[in-house]
Amino acid sequence: MTNAREVAQLTETLQQKVQAKAHRHTRYEKRETHYIQNKMFIDDTKKFCRNLGTKNIQAREPPLYGRSTALLWGEKALNNERAEWIRGEEKWKISNMD
Repeated sequence: MTNAREVAQLTETLQQKVQAKAHRHTRYEKRETHYIQNKMFIDDTKKFCRNLGTKNIQAREPPLYGRSTALLWGEKALNNERAEWIRGEEKWKISNMD
């Protein structure tokens, strides 16, 4: 019995140590981010404001020309022609043509 209790206590202690380290690491990252942002605000306020709230987006490959123009100008899409709202719109259009 004592051995099981000691194992449980040791497990709990190790879990708390891991949580404490993780929390310390999170605090360090926040502090580092604040330090960098404060320095950027002092050095270049315009750049700071531009970068505020934006994330860097990196394109892996540029889209193919044909595919991008087809997406912009639209290809024939497969729509549900039997959708109830389409029939309602057609009836409304016909009734408002008079």
